[in-house]
Amino acid sequence: MRSSVVTGVLSAGLVAGGALAQDAVQWRVEDGGNGHWYRGITNQSGWTWTIAFQDAQTYGGQLVSCETAGELSFVIQTFSYSQAPLLWQVQSINPAAKMGPWIGALQVKEAIEPNGGWTWLTGLTFDPQDNVNCCGNDCSGVQEDRLHLYAQQSTGWTVALNDLTDDPSACSAPLRGAVIEWSADCNSDGIVDFGQIRAGELEDANTNNIPDCCEQGVACNCPADLDGNGNVDAVDLAVILSKWGTNGGKDYPQADVDGSGEIDGADLATVLSNWGPCL
Repeated sequence: MRSSVVTGVLSAGLVAGGALAQDAVQWRVEDGGNGHWYRGITNQSGWTWTIAFQDAQTYGGQLVSCETAGELSFVIQTFSYSQAPLLWQVQSINPAAKMGPWIGALQVKEAIEPNGGWTWLTGLTFDPQDNVNCCGNDCSGVQEDRLHLYAQQSTGWTVALNDLTDDPSACSAPLRGAVIEWSADCNSDGIVDFGQIRAGELEDANTNNIPDCCEQGVACNCPADLDGNGNVDAVDLAVILSKWGTNGGKDYPQADVDGSGEIDGADLATVLSNWGPCL
């Protein structure tokens, strides 16, 4: 397999305003975690929850969903003001409060207010009322149906959940931070794709944090399987021969298996040496 081009970093110019705030952090399985990766992004002008949600998707992830108490604790500790200050700002109308990053929680409109109908972006429902400061449900008369991290001086700056409107500018300083989570495992090998891209194990030539093999519909662990049918066989050999001397074009760029820029004897040798079912 050709070497990976990028290690999970995108240009801020590719998103609607978000910039990476710090390096990604993994909640490791050996530490009791889920193996997912997390990162803060910022927009110094402030953004709505919806724009932060869209930017997170552009980075190949989602706004973080804290499905367990352990994951919520990890996120709160990792992205607290002391650990990730770029994601926070002092609340303009209340200097004794700090407004932290958006997270991936929303409330359905039909819910019983203020604590009913809350769901993570994964679809898991939850009740946020056990976490201090949630849910006030009033932003200058508008119901609040999105969540972010929040801290106030009266609680020793302990990080909690707080509800806000999609655009909280009427009652708060515009939020400038958000937390992304990467959990996708498109090749079903039990390892989050983002980490394999970072490690150079999966190629991400277009730097969108989604493995190229998954976008092309081919086997990630079997680069000689050019049509993605799970076998290296006569079909793949035919592709090599029909695209000989080219770069594979738009239909079969993966036929340039070694990434040399030209389909040649090296690519043919890879197909022949891997003949049979992908393992």
